[in-house]
Amino acid sequence: MLLRNLDLMAQNKFNVFHWHMVDSESFPYDSTTFPNLAAKGAYTPKHIYRQSDVKRVIDFARLRGIRVVVEFDTPGHTGAWGLGQPGLLSDCFTSSGSPTLPNLIDPTKNETYTFLAALFQEVLNVFPDNYIHLGGDEVGGTAIDCWLNNPRILKFMKDNGFGNDTTLLENYYFKRLLPIIQNIGSHKKPIVWQEVLDNKVVAPGVIAHVWKGDTYDDMLTEMEAVTKAGHYAIMSSCWYLNYIKYGNDWGYVDYPLKINRGMYYECDPTGFKGTDEQKQRVLGGEAIMFGEYVDATNLIPRLWPRASAVGERLWSDPAQTVSPDVAWPRLHEFRCRMMRRGYPVEPPNLPTYCPSPFEVDYEFDE
Repeated sequence: MLLRNLDLMAQNKFNVFHWHMVDSESFPYDSTTFPNLAAKGAYTPKHIYRQSDVKRVIDFARLRGIRVVVEFDTPGHTGAWGLGQPGLLSDCFTSSGSPTLPNLIDPTKNETYTFLAALFQEVLNVFPDNYIHLGGDEVGGTAIDCWLNNPRILKFMKDNGFGNDTTLLENYYFKRLLPIIQNIGSHKKPIVWQEVLDNKVVAPGVIAHVWKGDTYDDMLTEMEAVTKAGHYAIMSSCWYLNYIKYGNDWGYVDYPLKINRGMYYECDPTGFKGTDEQKQRVLGGEAIMFGEYVDATNLIPRLWPRASAVGERLWSDPAQTVSPDVAWPRLHEFRCRMMRRGYPVEPPNLPTYCPSPFEVDYEFDE
């Protein structure tokens, strides 16, 4: 599945594969330093990525002009980590004191950072790209159960002057994690989800990955803020392809945007009010496909050619990419090309047909 999608990415001029490899539900990366992480945290022993698998993906991508940037999202989204590393996660409690499922790293323990240093020492060697994504999103709600309702952690927060502000504890975590990354590989450039920088963690060279915003204006305001603060930025807010809307949702800006983000083609990551210097800090955009309702059975048709619209928007002259009405015939024609290469990609706009679909099968040489 990954190799097929990398082949499609190359056809559509996507040059970075952001691999959100681990999350709360599963830890499939087969670490040689901490083998229990995958042995106990993956769905099954078959659902893992060995280092040989990772190398195969990286080599396959490289031959197609694609870099592989891995993400190990912390301190949240880590429920599966704790299965193979006892003591790593915070003990979590409801407001009544009943235990609940842990899903946040315990940032108060020195042992946490010893573990992270050893893990990232391995990860940064296995993934050679100069960029590493460190996550940092969606800590807020979980922090109530796992930090504020944990008496030991709450005492740590009070002792360190954080009060009840969990963002300050998350800041503390990243202020300890980022130097670990720099000590392992000073050339590595860390990427974090926007909350980390919204919470005023100031660290030179950290790249903001902007993903939030209920409206298009909200998204552009965030891009303006992070670039004004001196950070390079990547925008994904309007390109969440796992959200599906009826019709050609790749085309038009939808006001109010809310959760149905149907605006792939008209979204411009440099469309905010700001100086030319700020806009030079925009590294690009990224189409997102999270896997809550996606697996190998529906990944390709859900991504393509909706992602093709994103690729054209990001790579083409803005003067030539202003109208979905002009773009959809191109997407239809390119959809037929992808189908002739054996990929089951969905129609971009209303019922259409391809003269010669599925001329080849799914198998191809690496």
